[in-house]
Amino acid sequence: MKLTQTQIDEFARTGVVFLPAVFTPVEVARLRAAADRTAAGSGPNVTPEPGGSAARMVHGAHEYDSVLGAVCRHPRLIEPAEQLLGSGVYIHQSRLNVNKGLGTGGFYWHQDYSTWRDVDGLKEPRALMIAVFIDDMDHTNGPLLYIPGSHTQGVIDDFDPDKDATGNVLMRLSSAKLKSLSDAHGIQVGTGGAGSVLIMHCNIVHGSSQNISPNSRTLFYVNVTSVENPQTTFARAPYHAGRDFTAIVPAADNILAA
Repeated sequence: MKLTQTQIDEFARTGVVFLPAVFTPVEVARLRAAADRTAAGSGPNVTPEPGGSAARMVHGAHEYDSVLGAVCRHPRLIEPAEQLLGSGVYIHQSRLNVNKGLGTGGFYWHQDYSTWRDVDGLKEPRALMIAVFIDDMDHTNGPLLYIPGSHTQGVIDDFDPDKDATGNVLMRLSSAKLKSLSDAHGIQVGTGGAGSVLIMHCNIVHGSSQNISPNSRTLFYVNVTSVENPQTTFARAPYHAGRDFTAIVPAADNILAA
């Protein structure tokens, strides 16, 4: 799957490109089943909801779940990523964001690359967050919010680190910087049907509110980096920041259809 020049230009301008209906209903059903069984597991890579036992995030599940491992090698994701980064890519991190609704989820505004640079030692922002929609995303179920064009600011230093119980680190954007970015660029909502994909530059400022609807809003992130931009520090566990820097060889296009 190749991006058009119009889509490449859009990404350069906004830091985001939305691809509707990348995966079929059959493929989405396999991804949903994989997400459910992964979220039901336990271990140090599973972050629970604050004050609860249900999973909030699961890092690195592509290493042990065959379906999530397959989507991390899917040509419909890897080929566009290679186009945008101009090289082969490797998995820096996979992340299942589980959001069952009724008051779950929610992440304050942040840039992923702030953590990847300061904690993981990625020298350049040649990295992408590829969000695969496992559920339908609309305005009611706590969708992803992002500030288009915020990647042009580079790494924003007006952040405070916020570490959760498993050692995952997010950089919380200051209120003053959020206001100035919002005034300059506006805020967009990442909505779309299950099976859609949102590709974001690693410097895009993004977040989400709690999902107080009764409807699930689950995303699987395939976060990739150029093979020319390997991790240089190893402060976090491998499920937070991978150790295999070899280029992904895309799988067969029908790998999720079985």
